[in-house]
Amino acid sequence: MTIGLQTTLGGKKRGNGLGNFNRLVAGQAAPTLVTAQRRLLGLEKPAKTAPARTAVLSPASYGSFGDEGMIQGSRDSILAASGTPHLLTPGSAEPWSEMGVVGMETFDDVIGLGRMHVNARKLKTLTDAQRIVVLGADSVDGAYGIRSITQRVSLLNVAAAQGRNAELANFSFRRNASQDALAALRRLDPRVRLTARDTNSQARVVEALQRKVNVFPDVAAYMKPASTPAVEQLGAWVSAQDGPTAIVVPNAHLAAFNGMGIHEVTSRFKAYTNALLGAGFSVVVLAHDVRQDPGDIALSETMVRGRSGERLISAVPRNAQEAKGMLALATVVVTARMHAGVAALSQGVPCVGLDYVDKFSGQFKWYDADRFVLSWESHPSAQRIVELAKQAVGDASHAARTTPAFVSRPPSWLL
Repeated sequence: MTIGLQTTLGGKKRGNGLGNFNRLVAGQAAPTLVTAQRRLLGLEKPAKTAPARTAVLSPASYGSFGDEGMIQGSRDSILAASGTPHLLTPGSAEPWSEMGVVGMETFDDVIGLGRMHVNARKLKTLTDAQRIVVLGADSVDGAYGIRSITQRVSLLNVAAAQGRNAELANFSFRRNASQDALAALRRLDPRVRLTARDTNSQARVVEALQRKVNVFPDVAAYMKPASTPAVEQLGAWVSAQDGPTAIVVPNAHLAAFNGMGIHEVTSRFKAYTNALLGAGFSVVVLAHDVRQDPGDIALSETMVRGRSGERLISAVPRNAQEAKGMLALATVVVTARMHAGVAALSQGVPCVGLDYVDKFSGQFKWYDADRFVLSWESHPSAQRIVELAKQAVGDASHAARTTPAFVSRPPSWLL
């Protein structure tokens, strides 16, 4: 049995689709282009802006619940601060609307010839926001190519030259960032403020760029959960169980990690699920990405197929807000998707994280839960997963579930 959405989106993987040759050309051209534009921006006149209006650019076109959570969290935090949000996205805004995110507008119309810089005149037409925030996520260190980074550096430089508050916020930064990405980031206007989403990334960027970098938790924590018929249906199922409920969030992206393959990924998540069932938990397998690629829905359904008589069910949320509503029902969450962990922890739900990209620990640390993060690459045993899940539940039993204190105030990069 599956609760929730029954169809999948056909979205593509994040990336710019460039071949190796075009990537090389883009990498070599980016620093030159950004430097040349910064010289011209010395002649730019201030924009006429609305002081309370904040424009926020999504990390990527619609696809992952993580990106949606960051956009929804940004919107909710801006509204809580009595501001007016203007939400922007690369690509079409239509998929966002279809998934319940209203008010999105495409950013593509302000990108200039060559797709590597922002047209200053068109930016004034697109938005009158006094503050322009680029959500960096995990895209600013070169993991997804250089062209999108150059566009964002250009946007921030143009915004600063027009007298706006320009922010590169909510980003992670790997140990081994690409040299092309670093070359582009070093050409950011000094007036652009930087805010990483964890202290590890903060330290790496300070070292790499030799400039001040602030730090604040991932803004997806601010997203409000939804209460929908699907959430209520899952809640009724959870209430009917005799013991605690674990929500397991798999990640089909792991099939490409070190050439592991989907068979091994499925086998490991099945083992974790079986161990949790054996330890007395009822288990919900929740897909936290509804695109056909990477295939989290198919993976989730495979994990529960043919086992309808057990204390096991799958759930497919329609969007990130519905997913957060479902995660709130768990006694404990075991996740290989970081933003599912943020959604759980920001509601006081204990969580075990399976980290494969060196960003889980930084987020879990904000909730004093980094001791519950395991490396996927270390092949943690099913028994170890159960041990940590029980420990997380035990630790949480000593305190009431509460929203973290930092969520009661706007993110620092909005101030």
